[in-house]
Order: sequence, then structure tokens, then C-alpha cells
Amino acid sequence: MGLFDWLFRPRAATVQKVAPAATVEPTYRIPTVKFDPNRVTEAVKADLKKNVGNIKEFNESHFDQIYDAALLSVSRGMDLTILFNAIMALNLPDMTKQRAGEISRSLNFKAKALMDRDRQTTLGIQYAIWMYSGAPCQMNPKKPSAKDIRQDAAHKAANGKRYEVAKGMLLNGRWAMPGRDEGCRCVSRSIIPGLDS
Repeated sequence: MGLFDWLFRPRAATVQKVAPAATVEPTYRIPTVKFDPNRVTEAVKADLKKNVGNIKEFNESHFDQIYDAALLSVSRGMDLTILFNAIMALNLPDMTKQRAGEISRSLNFKAKALMDRDRQTTLGIQYAIWMYSGAPCQMNPKKPSAKDIRQDAAHKAANGKRYEVAKGMLLNGRWAMPGRDEGCRCVSRSIIPGLDS
């Protein structure tokens, strides 16, 4: 059999018997990063409680249910689906899917920002670079308020600038950290002593 004969041989001759799909093991593994729930410190929990209490759509009867779902969401490495489903399960008359998504993102991003800061300081990292995500740092990008526009402009201007991890960066007259302001999608890049250029 020549080379071309082998390439163009009937397909049936190349098909082998295959086991049923349920018994076939994948030949590759998708890498996963496990989240350490110990990063959710008492300070993060206290901040999460405060942030849940500040959401105007929820009253006191909703607090425990939303806080527990938010804590589980954060403890599972920002599993937004848990919190989103808990919010939607309340069947609040004015709660839209968009607003439930905004609340889920906001609570998780704020908690992540604190956990990132705690981890950086624990590792001895004193400085970081502000990284603007490219998405507007606004609660409602379709109808941004004047405050939202100022916040987004300040966050965009902070992109690539160095700041002290423990303090944050002075933006619009107040100290801010990436991911902590409402609607903020910014993150930070640690500056490791001796490796920064």
C-alpha cells in the first residue's frame, strides 16, 4: 500500500471499536486552581456583612439568607452562581436578573480585593500596580451618573501606576483599592521586591 493509498483508504477501515462514552476516560486534564477558604478571614466576613446590609433591595428578613449565600459564594472562589440564585429565589418584585448579577459581582469583587490585599501584605508585598480592566468602572454603564463617570476616569488614569498595598491609591480625594468601589472591575499586579524592573 502506497502513501496515497493509505491516506485515502476507506474510512471504515480506520474506525476502531470504541467503548461507550460513559466509560471513556479523557486523555487530557483541565488544570484547576483550588481556592483556599482560609483566605476568608474574620475581617472579610465583617466587611461582607456590612456590604450586604448596605444593599437597599434587601430588608432585615433577607439578610441572613443573602449573607450566607454571599459567604458561600466567596468561600468557593467567587462562585457567582450561588449568590445570583439565592437572590433570584427571593422573588422580589423589583429584582431583575441584571441587578442580581450586579449585586453578586459587587459583593464578590469587594471581598476578593480585601483577600488579595491581605495575601499581598502577608507575603511582604508592599507595592502593587493598579490595573484598569478596560470595562467601565460604573454600576450602570448604560446610564452612568456623574459620580460613575468621575470614578471611571480616575480608575482609567490610575492604570499602570504604583500604589502602597496597605493604603491604596488616592483617587478623587479618597483612598481606593482595585475592585472595592461600586462597579469597579480593576485588579492589581504585585510588585515583588528584587524582581520589579
